[in-house]
Amino acid sequence: MSKILSALGIVLVVAGTIFSLWSILGTKSEYVGTAYWYDHQPESFKKDKTKVIIGIIFIIIGSIFQIIGLFI
Repeated sequence: MSKILSALGIVLVVAGTIFSLWSILGTKSEYVGTAYWYDHQPESFKKDKTKVIIGIIFIIIGSIFQIIGLFI
C-alpha cells in the first residue's frame, strides 16, 4: 500500500508541475514583447493563474500521498 501511495504521489506531483508550467511552455516566443502580448496580458494572466492554482493543488496532494506512503 505504501508503494502505491508513493507512486501515486509522484505522478500527481509531476502532473501538477507540468500543468503549472504548461502556459510558459505554450507561449509563442514571437508574441512575447510585442504590443499584442502586452494588450492581452490581463486575459492570459487570469487563465494562467487558474492553471497554476490547480497545479499547486496537485503538487500538495501528491506530496501528502508521498509522506503518508513513507510512514505506512
